[in-house]
Amino acid sequence: MFLTVNGEKHEHSGDGTVAALLTELGATPDHTALTVNGELVFSRHWKTFKFNDGDTVEILTFVGGG
Repeated sequence: MFLTVNGEKHEHSGDGTVAALLTELGATPDHTALTVNGELVFSRHWKTFKFNDGDTVEILTFVGGG
């Protein structure tokens, strides 16, 4: 399935779940926020949410520091 992730085309080879995409991208779920087609997807829904071919995904990863 093809997605646009943070403005770049990405071929997702996983099962279409948020967890699979984050693993594929090396993102840490505990420090991540995600929107799909401009709508926030809450982490409590990540286990059941499925992407559709052509979705636009924005992933924000929070990093601590000072």
